[in-house]
Amino acid sequence: MARIVEFRLSVKNTTMGNYEAWSTDRCYGLRIPSKVIERILELCRRASCVETGGILVGYYAKSHDCAIVTACSSAPKDSHCGRRYFQRGVHGLQHWLNTLWNRGRRRYYLGEWHYHPHGSSDLSSIDVAQMKRDAEDDSYCCPELLMLIVAGDACDQYSIGSSVYVKGQGLVMLSERWEASQREV
Repeated sequence: MARIVEFRLSVKNTTMGNYEAWSTDRCYGLRIPSKVIERILELCRRASCVETGGILVGYYAKSHDCAIVTACSSAPKDSHCGRRYFQRGVHGLQHWLNTLWNRGRRRYYLGEWHYHPHGSSDLSSIDVAQMKRDAEDDSYCCPELLMLIVAGDACDQYSIGSSVYVKGQGLVMLSERWEASQREV
């Protein structure tokens, strides 16, 4: 199992490129365009000192080894959150997912994201248990559930950790890299 490599970036001074992460055996990958990362960071900034989160949607590459995230949700209004917890609600998500599915390019649920303010991008035991429960739940139709965790201070220094829970196999950590398209703002 690979360890999470944390990347710290001052968002006051730079604009990041696309996020990409892979398992050490290159069997599982994740790509997220900078516009989606920037949206997640904005949602984290708005949440300030409380946890927040939502879902990740997109599609799989033709090779089926990489999930490509095209959008993220904000926290549904029936979510519950505090300084050290986040329980994602469901209000409005099914309608949004149906809309994405019925468009010309099919997009679907890939996993979850959430924010650990002033914390670590490592998975908590609660995160791992939830990932396992969701990946093993056939109603999710997602046997390889992604989790993206933003940690730290979304206005200054933050890190991102990503992983995938594979049904019947368990947790696989992904090591990240950023495209070199970082530039001064």
